[in-house]
Amino acid sequence: VFHSDPLTLWLLWSLSNVFCCEYLLRRTPPDFTYCFLPAHIIMIHYSPTAKTLALLPKFTGFLSFLGSTFIFQDVVIHRKTVHRVYHRLVFGLSCSDMIASIVNILSTWPIPEGSDGVYLASGTTQTCTAQGFFNELGNLATPLYNASLCVYYVLVIRDGWKEDQIRTTAEPLMHLIPITVAFSIAILGIPFTLYNNSGWLCWIASYPGKCEGDTCTRGVHANIFRWVHYAIIWSAILSVTVGMYSIYRKVRDEERIQSQENDEDAVRRGVKSKKVAIQAGVFVGALY
Repeated sequence: VFHSDPLTLWLLWSLSNVFCCEYLLRRTPPDFTYCFLPAHIIMIHYSPTAKTLALLPKFTGFLSFLGSTFIFQDVVIHRKTVHRVYHRLVFGLSCSDMIASIVNILSTWPIPEGSDGVYLASGTTQTCTAQGFFNELGNLATPLYNASLCVYYVLVIRDGWKEDQIRTTAEPLMHLIPITVAFSIAILGIPFTLYNNSGWLCWIASYPGKCEGDTCTRGVHANIFRWVHYAIIWSAILSVTVGMYSIYRKVRDEERIQSQENDEDAVRRGVKSKKVAIQAGVFVGALY
C-alpha cells in the first residue's frame, strides 16, 4: 500500500510533520528548522480538544478510506459491476463512503486560515466551501445507498424477486434516489453559503459562529438545512431498520412452518433466524 498509494504517503508525511513540530516547539530554545507548518499555527497555543478534533478524524477517515478502497478495487478489478445488482449497489456505496472518508482525512486543513481555536486551519473560504460540498454529498449518499442495499435484500429474501426483475424495475431508483438527493442538497448549499467552519471541518454552519438572523454574513439558513440533512439520514436509518426486521420476521415465520411440518431440531431452535438477526443487527448498528 505504501508504495502504490500517494494519498497514504502524503497523509503519513503530513502527520509526521505535525508531531515533529509539536516536539520542536517544546525544545528550549524552540527549533523550527525542519518544521513545515505555517508560523501562525506553530506559535499559537491550542487546547488538547482542538488538537484531538483536528488529528483523530485523519486516522479514522484513513481507515474508512482504506476499507472502501479495497471494496472498490475488488468490484472494479474483478468486473463485478457488470454481473449483479448487488455489486453495483456496493460500488456506489463505496464511492460515496470514499468521498466522506477523504473529507474526514482533511478535517481542519480546508478551514480558513486564522480561524479562532481551530488547529491546523490552513485553507480559504473556497476550500472550506469545497470540503463542505463533498462532506454533504458523501454523508447523504452513503446512508441512502445503505437503504438501497436494504431494499435489495428485502426484495430478494422476503419477496423472492429475481435478478432480472430487480434490474429492470427497482435498480434505477436504487441509484437515482441517493445520487439525486445527495447532489441536490449539496449543490443548494453553495448559493446559500452554508459551508463554513463547524468546529473540526467545514459543513453546514452559520458564520460568524453562534450568529442569528441578519447578524450572520454566511449560512443564514444553516439551521433549516441541518434539519433537512438529519431528516434524510434518519429516514434512511429507520427504513433500513424496518426492512431488516421484516426480513427477520420472514425467516422466522418460515422456520415455524417448517418446524410444524418436519419437526427438525435445527429448525425448531431457530438457527437460521438467529443468524439473520445477528447479521441484520450488525448492518443496522453500523448506521446508528
